[in-house]
Amino acid sequence: MVQRNIFEAGAVEVNQLFDDYLEGNVQPGACIALILSMRSLGKPARTAIDNSLAALRLGESGRIYATLLPIHTEAEGADIPLDAQSLFLLVEGLDPLRIIASDHASSKLLADAYRTPLPPDASVRIFGRPSAVFRDLERLIETDGGKQKAWALFKTLA
Repeated sequence: MVQRNIFEAGAVEVNQLFDDYLEGNVQPGACIALILSMRSLGKPARTAIDNSLAALRLGESGRIYATLLPIHTEAEGADIPLDAQSLFLLVEGLDPLRIIASDHASSKLLADAYRTPLPPDASVRIFGRPSAVFRDLERLIETDGGKQKAWALFKTLA
């Protein structure tokens, strides 16, 4: 596939390199949001993220879900998680406009990758990118109060 510029070529390579850890089909250079989690998020959490980003007019597409462990749990090597260097390469290669870390494991690894503390359930900036860091988004959205707290963090991504 011919790339139009050097940035697109890097994104294509990262997509290929981390294919086992990525869900979503985003054109190179068009990653609006990268959503990180230890394992694939359940439907309620994905719906909360997708609806929140849509409500903020951050596009119906351009989202990539990335897991720290390979998506297909039965595949060979499915127990090999990303390390901090790999996560840094993945994020910088995709160059998302926003980052959402949905659980403690992804928040901690992201903090290690960028060598900066990331407080849980907070809005932060990671290399200038508006980001939301959750302790456990799936659990948080089980209550009305938690949904409001999650929405407050999502609003900071606008």
